[in-house]
Amino acid sequence: MTVTITVTVTVYLSVTAHGLDWTGLDWTGLDWTGLDWAGLDEPLECGEKSPSLWRWAWRVAGHSNKINAISQQTDETGATVPHFSQFYFTVEPHDLIVKKGSKSLLNCSAYHGESTPNIQWMKDGNYLNFENSDRSLLANGSLYFDQTQHSKTSHPTDKGTYQCTATVDGFGTIVSRKAELDIAYLSKHFIKEPQDLVVYLGDTAMFSCEIEGVPRPKVKWIKDGRELAKADNIYQYDDGILEIYPVRFADFGAYSCEAKNMERSRTSRVASLRQNPNANIEEGVAPKFVMKPKDHRADYGTTVVLHCGANGRDAKEEKPTIKWLKDGVTIALVNTKSARIKKVGSGSLQITTLKESDRGVYTCRAVNQEDSIDADTMLTVLVPPRFVKRPANVFAHTNSDVKFECNIYGVPNPTITWLKNGDVLFPSDYFQIVDGKDLKILGLVNSDDGIYQCFGENDLGNVQASAQLVILQPDVPLPTTPSLYPLIHPGALHADAKNLPTAPINLRAVLVSTRFVTLSWQPPAGSIPSDIIAYSVFWQEKGSERERVTNTTTTEANIQHLKPHTEYEYRVIAYNRFGASRQEARITVTTDQEVHVPSPPVNLRAVAMTPTSIRVNWNPPVESKGRISHYVLIYYEVGSDSEKEVSVYSTEHVLKKLKKFREYSLRVVAHNQNGPGMSTEEFVSKTFSDEPSAAPQNFTLEVSSATRIIVRWEPPALDNRNGIITGYKIRYKRRGTKQGKTVTTDGNRNNYALTELRKGTEYQVRISALTVNGSGPATSWEHATTYRDDLLENQVPPRPARLSVKPRANSIIVTWAPPPSDSKILVRGYVLGYGKNLPDVYRSTVDANTHDYTIQNLQPVSEYVISIRAFNKEGEGEVKYETVTTMEETTEEPATPMMPPIGLKAIVLSPSTIVLTWADNTLGKSQKITDNRYYTVRYTPLPSHNRRPRQLNSTDLNAHVDGLKPNTQYEFSVKVIKGRRQSTWSMSVVNTTQESAPGSEPRDLTPVAVEGNPLAVTLNWQPPQKPNGLITGYLIFYTTDSNQADRDWVLEGVVGDKLSTVISDLTPDTTYYFKVQARNRKGYGPMSETKIYKTPKIDQAAMTDSNEQGGLSMNIIIIIIAVAVGIIFCIIIIVVSVLLCKKRDAQRQDIRSYKSPNKPLKGIPKDVKPPDLWIHQPNHMEMGKMDKSQRSESNMSVATSTLRRSSRGSSDRLDEFPPGLDIMDKRRNSFVGESGYPSSGEERYQPSHQRSIVRPKPITIPVDAQPLQKEPVATVTALPNGHITQMIDPRDVGGHPMRPVYPRTQYNTQYTSTPRVNAGDIPQSSSSPISSESPTPYDQQANTFAESTSGVVSSEALKVSLGRTPNPLRSFALPGPPSPGATPPRHIVKPQPNLSPYKKPTPPITAGPIKSRSPLPLITSKAPDVTLKAGKTGKEDNGMEKSLSTEELTAEMANLEGLMKDLNAITQQEFEC
Repeated sequence: MTVTITVTVTVYLSVTAHGLDWTGLDWTGLDWTGLDWAGLDEPLECGEKSPSLWRWAWRVAGHSNKINAISQQTDETGATVPHFSQFYFTVEPHDLIVKKGSKSLLNCSAYHGESTPNIQWMKDGNYLNFENSDRSLLANGSLYFDQTQHSKTSHPTDKGTYQCTATVDGFGTIVSRKAELDIAYLSKHFIKEPQDLVVYLGDTAMFSCEIEGVPRPKVKWIKDGRELAKADNIYQYDDGILEIYPVRFADFGAYSCEAKNMERSRTSRVASLRQNPNANIEEGVAPKFVMKPKDHRADYGTTVVLHCGANGRDAKEEKPTIKWLKDGVTIALVNTKSARIKKVGSGSLQITTLKESDRGVYTCRAVNQEDSIDADTMLTVLVPPRFVKRPANVFAHTNSDVKFECNIYGVPNPTITWLKNGDVLFPSDYFQIVDGKDLKILGLVNSDDGIYQCFGENDLGNVQASAQLVILQPDVPLPTTPSLYPLIHPGALHADAKNLPTAPINLRAVLVSTRFVTLSWQPPAGSIPSDIIAYSVFWQEKGSERERVTNTTTTEANIQHLKPHTEYEYRVIAYNRFGASRQEARITVTTDQEVHVPSPPVNLRAVAMTPTSIRVNWNPPVESKGRISHYVLIYYEVGSDSEKEVSVYSTEHVLKKLKKFREYSLRVVAHNQNGPGMSTEEFVSKTFSDEPSAAPQNFTLEVSSATRIIVRWEPPALDNRNGIITGYKIRYKRRGTKQGKTVTTDGNRNNYALTELRKGTEYQVRISALTVNGSGPATSWEHATTYRDDLLENQVPPRPARLSVKPRANSIIVTWAPPPSDSKILVRGYVLGYGKNLPDVYRSTVDANTHDYTIQNLQPVSEYVISIRAFNKEGEGEVKYETVTTMEETTEEPATPMMPPIGLKAIVLSPSTIVLTWADNTLGKSQKITDNRYYTVRYTPLPSHNRRPRQLNSTDLNAHVDGLKPNTQYEFSVKVIKGRRQSTWSMSVVNTTQESAPGSEPRDLTPVAVEGNPLAVTLNWQPPQKPNGLITGYLIFYTTDSNQADRDWVLEGVVGDKLSTVISDLTPDTTYYFKVQARNRKGYGPMSETKIYKTPKIDQAAMTDSNEQGGLSMNIIIIIIAVAVGIIFCIIIIVVSVLLCKKRDAQRQDIRSYKSPNKPLKGIPKDVKPPDLWIHQPNHMEMGKMDKSQRSESNMSVATSTLRRSSRGSSDRLDEFPPGLDIMDKRRNSFVGESGYPSSGEERYQPSHQRSIVRPKPITIPVDAQPLQKEPVATVTALPNGHITQMIDPRDVGGHPMRPVYPRTQYNTQYTSTPRVNAGDIPQSSSSPISSESPTPYDQQANTFAESTSGVVSSEALKVSLGRTPNPLRSFALPGPPSPGATPPRHIVKPQPNLSPYKKPTPPITAGPIKSRSPLPLITSKAPDVTLKAGKTGKEDNGMEKSLSTEELTAEMANLEGLMKDLNAITQQEFEC
């Protein structure tokens, strides 16, 4: 970095103040010649950065208010750093008064560090032309008048307001303060001249002499044609007043005044001062003013005299006493030479070195024993303008907003005007005057660069100050503030373009109003929200060159101060650490249309006419937006709780029947065809004061001694005071006499002691209140008699007769009554004690005339003990106590409540932001704020737990509440404040912020060893302090290398809000690092602090011995135990089954053989129902093959059983069969070799529509006379897929049509109880192989069926040989025949869910026709004739007598095949061994 030093070392220092880094500079290469080294406290060596240089430079800069420039410098790239330039006035013109035709000079000079400014002059706002004029411009910039011209009737005239301007080409223009050039003159006529006076010797004489002139003329007094000589009783004041007090005989004569200034002199008329011809001075005369004080407007720091004099002698021939009161309180005067406020002359008040606190209402009171009179005057202290805060130089980027602050104080309030480069700035949409003083420029453009000046002016003068605005492009950082993101060279930026964020997404307008829009968006796609540093929101009125910008770190922005019904273009750019996004999100929004109502009327004025009337007038609105139909004048008494309205059809109105001396606030609203428009600002006017209309209240007399009576009273009611109470007039006299005395007290008193009374005398007393307008009505006469003797003081007083307290929040009003009067003990005063819960912690002493006291600065809702005792010279008397509790502190209601806002809405934008909107009924339809009202928003989280609500102010009808807690419910309310008025709080509204990722880490992460398992650790933690929503889980990170990145740590998840977990299978003697992270619906929170845990060291030898002894892991041990329990359970089942089979074998001898198919079976109990279908074939008959074409695949259906699986207690067991049927083997499970079918109460399939339910029937199988024990038994065995396996006689070479079985993989159903048998239309294959091998034992048959469940089973695996070949027999349980013409219903198969944890799920079964599958060849062993038990008797027995011919059997079988299409179910059946 290189530095160019241009002026002095001070310039270097100013550079350092703007954040430049001076470390690493090469100081040896700098040229130090020509520098001013004066003031260095130690030498500076080249190559060193001496601290003394900087201290010296700071000292110089601190004493100069002209050094405001930054030297031009270059950065590392050689680019010029923006800087401010020195440009200011060294000399400004001042007010000048000259004589006509004389020479005059107005000075002006300016400085610019880089060039010489061009000076020009303006008169009354217009630039001067120096051609053919007596005026000329000097080389130094001053304006010279060779001959000042002035004429009252013709032009030109040089009188006027002058300003000089200084211009630097390419930089800007500044304008000086205003200077008045006035021509000296003296008026021809006096405003006031001396008047004749007739006085007594010793009275006061006062003359006045007043004339207008420039400059202010000096007054000289002349007596009898000669200048008045000085004397100790003569007072001549600078304002032209002459006072003679006391008047002596030599003072009588002729008086006149001479007024003179630089233009001329004038003499007044002659007035005579004469002695009163009455030789005897009139006694008993009330005071009468010789001169009353007049209102004064005096400059700050000057001297003012309030003149007042009065004459009049009372009965004692005493002159009136002059007292002065300020705002109703007597002024304690100290008549010393050094006193700032003192009385001069007979009673005038002199105030030197005026202060602002001296302003107020002063009352001159003349009092004698006859009466008292008052005269008031208003003193206004004028303060010339002075800067409280000057505008400062500003760097700003284009599109941004800038605000110049300018605070000027003065009395009256200065009028502030802003100029840019010498031109007056008028308020507009983009140049706004804020609060009447600050300048705000919206949406900066390059042309806004320049010099801005703030002017302040009032009656006493004007001041100005300037500031420079330097406009920078967005890619140039502000020299005094850090850049939003690091500056990157364009080449580097291009190289890192892939790292730049994309445009924000989902940009939308959440709220649109007439004057504001709230935007919301989401972070760029694919970016992590934490990577986005900030967003810039640009908006521009369509068609305007000005674009504004605001920056935010959130994903929403509230754009204020828009125009109604105007289209705006918005764009949003995102920033990360690499720079700004190259793309931008755009949206166009049109604000809502505003109602076309009139603008506010202008120039509202209100002037009091009488004590009960005010005249109000105004001018029509600038924008009527239609025809003005009428005006509404709204007014209210300040302090009242309601407003009044009156319709006016002109621009003037007189309000009558108002209250006296009351402030009234007025405003006017214009109406057109669309309704009421905007209101004017409120104008406050006060009616005139008047005499009080009522007497003081609670007037009492109290005799305190033989020569004293205490008078007590309360002021009149507020409505009857009619002005400021300046005093009370007490009139008293002895009973029976006409002549009395008058005393006047201050207006702030409520008691007075009448002293020097006669003993044992009855007195009459009355009192009246005073205002500046006079005395009000007096009370009625009250009587009191003084004591005959003086009170004794030989003992302490008794305790007070009464003590009462009136608590407030922070004070207690204490009143008491004196001791009983019959005690005759003198009381010199009272001691008041009080304390919190204890008496007399604090003590106050008051005099004997005071019977009330207010204790201040107490705590609310606290108990205090109050004590009162009287005292005299003998000491303190008995005490009287009272206990009281202060009240709860409450907010005092405003003097004049306003209507609270309505329609409060709370709109959630983000986890931390809520936008509030409301309406204000007092603004009319336009809802536009034109006055100084503002709104206070109060909000608090719920539940509040007595927390103090937070507040924020807004000058608009909306508020953007930031910094809220996520996932928190808040309560909002709002009120309006306008000056001294405010409304109550509006109705509250409640809303909850959105959730966000946890804001803090889980707390108190603690690893704890697991007892009995050294290689496991239990982690315990507490939830985050800021969950920001419902915690849905935790992530546990652990590793043995703490230097690894977080993504390389081992991760364990904990679902829900569990606060502990166990990490097992750790490595012995290893240090582990753990940390935990919370998550909710919105994301993951920060990680907790890392906790360290080291697993214990385990002896390797012990581990080896344990392994050699067959030590197994816990999982293997659990598996072994489970298998062992399963095996034991199976063995128990097998043993029980064997025992049951043996029991059945013992009963087989009792079963009778089958004899004839045409006869019913013997030995069957009567209660057993006959079968649904009985099919019996003789031995010589066989079932023929059925045509394959008769079996259509499209008619396939699977019946559904809704019956529950059988159990040992089921009524459908084969145990119910008669004892004769012992040939049936009963088995609990016929799936030999299958395991893992848990019991389930669920149904395998659900029917698609309502069907008749067919209950499965037990099957009765008759046998012949063959040896029963060795005969194979035909069983209907249910395979795991739920279909029927039929055994076919191997000797039937031709084979029989068979039903294929669905493969098990389609219906993967589990059982633990008796399996179900479900049947449907199962097409048969025409090529079913039939084997005729030797019979297979029954045990092998069962194994063969079990093996067939895995798929297609070969015929060899299913061959069964029987000992004999009885006729084949089939038995089916059939439903009732369908009605004629009925369509066979379709059935939907719904598989039962896989309930086994050891089996993989199978694909679901879809409704509809099932594709043909290769049939599974089954061999049914030959069995004796079988009876299907249908559960019915009687009628169905006849069906067993049918012919057994081949034709009949064939027809019957064909019918059965048709009925099988509608078969409901062959369900759950329990098979026996």
